[in-house]
Amino acid sequence: MEILTNLHKKILTVFSSLHDADSFCFTGGTALSAFFLNHRRSEDLDFFTSTGELISPFSYTLESALRNENLKVEKVRGFSSFTELFVSSSNESTVIHIALDAPFRLENTITSDEFPRLRIDSLKDISTNKLLALFGRANFKDFVDVYFIVQNHYTRKELAEFAKQKDPGFDLYWLGIAFERMENFAGSTPEMHLLVRPCTMQKLKEFFRDWRKEIIGEIRG
Repeated sequence: MEILTNLHKKILTVFSSLHDADSFCFTGGTALSAFFLNHRRSEDLDFFTSTGELISPFSYTLESALRNENLKVEKVRGFSSFTELFVSSSNESTVIHIALDAPFRLENTITSDEFPRLRIDSLKDISTNKLLALFGRANFKDFVDVYFIVQNHYTRKELAEFAKQKDPGFDLYWLGIAFERMENFAGSTPEMHLLVRPCTMQKLKEFFRDWRKEIIGEIRG
């Protein structure tokens, strides 16, 4: 199934055509699903840069370029280190996040044939960021993404090691605490309808219960 919508594709084409676009990296859940896992539909387009002073001017340039493509653009939030844009066409809408990120990467970025000038975060870096996002905010989509990452690419231990390399504050004990949040989600959670690949709420809960038990055993030695 096609993960990127027509609006996504138009935005990525415009974005990658702009001056300084190579200072930004396409990342997050939509990049993960579109270029690596093909596991769920996703609305947001996330772009990171390690050059903070570019965020505001580049955002203005992007707004103007998107309007020139007959798209409606609304700035929801605009700070020196973060910009959020709501973009819509006649029949689609999406949200763009442009944010400051640490320059450290585990692997080099990649490109795609469809968007040759677009820098895309590596699978290893997106996967690591997803575990760190779960560690920090424990949103349902983060649980889903981490589940499919471990099912298809990296082991639990590998992913945890990557997270330790990228964030010195990462801690297994608190990761286990974050996993408890999975128990709060019901089977009727709206995000379940965004799944492209089959998975049940029961499978997700069992997976993170098991991982939490593994962490407890590792901590206790």
